[in-house]
Amino acid sequence: MNGKKLFFILAAALGCALNVSAKNIWDDFGDHVTTQNVRAFTKDLGGLIGSGTYTTGRVLGWGGFQIGPRASMIFKMSEAQGDTYEARQQTALGEREDVGTVWYPWLQADIGMPFRVDGFIRASSFQGMTIAGGGLRWGITRPSEVLYSFQPMLVVSAHSASARDFSATHYNASLVLSMKFKYVVPYIGGGVDYTTLHINRADRDLSLEGSNEYAATARATAGLNFKLPAYLDLSIAANYANYGLGAEGSLSLRF
Repeated sequence: MNGKKLFFILAAALGCALNVSAKNIWDDFGDHVTTQNVRAFTKDLGGLIGSGTYTTGRVLGWGGFQIGPRASMIFKMSEAQGDTYEARQQTALGEREDVGTVWYPWLQADIGMPFRVDGFIRASSFQGMTIAGGGLRWGITRPSEVLYSFQPMLVVSAHSASARDFSATHYNASLVLSMKFKYVVPYIGGGVDYTTLHINRADRDLSLEGSNEYAATARATAGLNFKLPAYLDLSIAANYANYGLGAEGSLSLRF
C-alpha cells in the first residue's frame, strides 16, 4: 500500500469517527458551568483551539501546499476554583474524572506564499462544537535545506467556535524555532491564546447567561515533523498550558 492510499484511508476513517461519535460533550456545558469553573474552561478551550497551528516547524515556501487531518488533545481539564477538592473537580463539562481526555480533530489546508509567508485555514464540527479559522506563518529568516540550520518563525491565528450553550472567539500569537535534519525537523514554540467566551445557557448560575468571560493563557509546544515517502508529512508534539499536559498530531499530503 503506497503512502497516498494510506493517507486517504486514514482521512476516511477520521471522517467516519466524526460521524459516529455518540456523545456531544460540549452540550454538557449549560448544565455544569458556574462562576467557579468558567475561567478555567475558557483557558482550556483556548489552548485546545490554538494547538496544531505550526506542525510543519517551518514555512512551506513559495508554491508549497499541504492538506490533511489534525487533532489536539487535553489529557485532563483544569481544576475549578474552590475551597474543597470536590469543588475543584467540577469543570464546566462535568466532573473531571468523568470528562477525562478531551480531544478535537479538524481538517487543515496550508499554502506557501511570497515573502516567506504561509497561509492556512482549518475547520471541523465534532461532539457538538464547530470551529473554523485560520492564520499566517512568517519565516523571520529565509528557510534553508542545509542540515542543522535554524529557522525562527512567527505564527498568528484567529478562530470562532460555536456550540449549543456557548460561542467563542480565539486569537493566538506564537514564536517558533526549528532545526533542519535529514528526515526530521524538531521544533519548539511558545505563545499566548486569548479567548472570549459568550455564555448562552447556564442552568446552575443564571447570572452567567448572556455574559462574556475573557482569558489569556500561555502555551508551550515541543514536537517533531517527519518527511515520509509519497509526499506524506507526519507531526507529533506535546504541549503544556493551563490544563497541564496535552498533545497534538497531524498527517498531511505535502507538495
